[in-house]
Amino acid sequence: MMFRSRPVLHWHYKNWQRETAGYLRIFAKNSLPNNEMIGYVINDKHPKSIRVACDRYMYVVRYKKSFRLTKKVWAHDEQSEARKGDVVRIQPLGYRIGPWKTYVLTQVLHKEPRDQPQPVTPAAATSAAA
Repeated sequence: MMFRSRPVLHWHYKNWQRETAGYLRIFAKNSLPNNEMIGYVINDKHPKSIRVACDRYMYVVRYKKSFRLTKKVWAHDEQSEARKGDVVRIQPLGYRIGPWKTYVLTQVLHKEPRDQPQPVTPAAATSAAA
């Protein structure tokens, strides 16, 4: 019997990875027009800027295995509409904005569900006041 020297960790999809994978399947993975990329927002702390992780898939014939490559880029978000966890589509600018930003946000494809505050009803307001 052969034992593994280290345990095998099975990789599971998280919610944003499922969403990204679905959009990448729809948009034919790596063949988007104008070098556009689809990714998920991993950082939105800076004003008008987002950090996007873009997945790219390649198949290696020698190993008969497909690999996922992740590229993290800064993108310009003029209206600050994208939040952390959203799936977005970005496009290269052709020039830089500042020392890092070379992409611009073109579309928010999927918004991550957020905790919405409960609306205050008149009945709840009167019972809380009593």
